This record gives sequence, C-alpha cells and structure tokens, in this order.
Amino acid sequence: MYPFHRLVMIAGKHILSRRKKVEDVTQKYTFHFRPGLGDIDLYPEVNNGRHFVFCDLARYDFALKIGLVKYIKKEKYLFVVGGSTIRYRKRLRPFRKSKIVTKFVGYNEKFFYFHHAIQQNGAVSSSAIVRTGIRDKNGTINPEVVMKGLGFDVKPFMEPWVAEWINWDDETHQWPSPDK
Repeated sequence: MYPFHRLVMIAGKHILSRRKKVEDVTQKYTFHFRPGLGDIDLYPEVNNGRHFVFCDLARYDFALKIGLVKYIKKEKYLFVVGGSTIRYRKRLRPFRKSKIVTKFVGYNEKFFYFHHAIQQNGAVSSSAIVRTGIRDKNGTINPEVVMKGLGFDVKPFMEPWVAEWINWDDETHQWPSPDK
C-alpha cells in the first residue's frame, strides 16, 4: 500500500514552511525519513519495492520545493515514471534515520532524469536512476516547456553516464510480443 500519510506529511511541511523558492534545480536535495513497520519484509529490512516508493516521496519533496506541484495543478498535468533501474548495496533497516540524496541529472525532449542515493548510517543502501515525464490528455509535455513555466533557465543537458544508461535501456529492453 502506498504511504499516503507520508505524502500528506511532506505536503503539510511545505505548506507550513515559509521557505523561499529554490533557485538552482541542478543542486543536490536531501530528503530525511525513517523506515517503519509497514516498509519491511520478513528479514527484517526495507522491502525492495519500498526503495522506489521512498524515491517517489523524495521526488515529490523536490517537486514541492521547486514549485512544480503548483505548476502541474495549474496546468492540469500529471506526473509519470517512464523507466527506472536500481542497485541494492546494503540492507536498509527499519526505525533508523535515513536520507535520500536526489540530483536532477538531465533532461531531453521527452523526459527528466533523477539519481537517488538512499543512505543509512553514512553508507549507500541503494542507488536508482529514474526517468520521469509530465503529461496531459494530449501526451508528453516537453520538459523545456516545464522548465520555462517554472522560471528556470536550464537548457537541456545530460550527464554522460545518464546518456549511457538511456542507450543501454533503449537497446537492451525491447518488449517481447505477447504472441510469443
């Protein structure tokens, strides 16, 4: 089950805070959390799928900080995830202070790309790259339009390792025909 209570807490924190809008979307952002009982499996450690949920929450926190949520609501757009890859490195234990360092690592004519490093006790527990987009009823919105709409003057860019990941993902992950 999706932890809507955490999403509500994140939104409430932003509503109550009087922070100035973020000026540089390319800087790293940190999201703090503690995994709870609802996040663990039988071992006890955070369930593998929950790592992605925590990355979602970190991106929502980022989106609130840069004014993207307000913009999306105004324009009647939707967030979508277009692909992701994660690498698990160490166990993520429940009830311990944890953080996700999120970095906006590029965008092209269709997608935004984010890197997330989930950390606990100073060690990286998992690392993920996530391809995200913004859509309306007519299709995908060009990220450059979104950046301008938010008031950011950031031209399309891509960290080299992200471009390699895109090529790898596009070349090696063709969906098989359902008839086979």
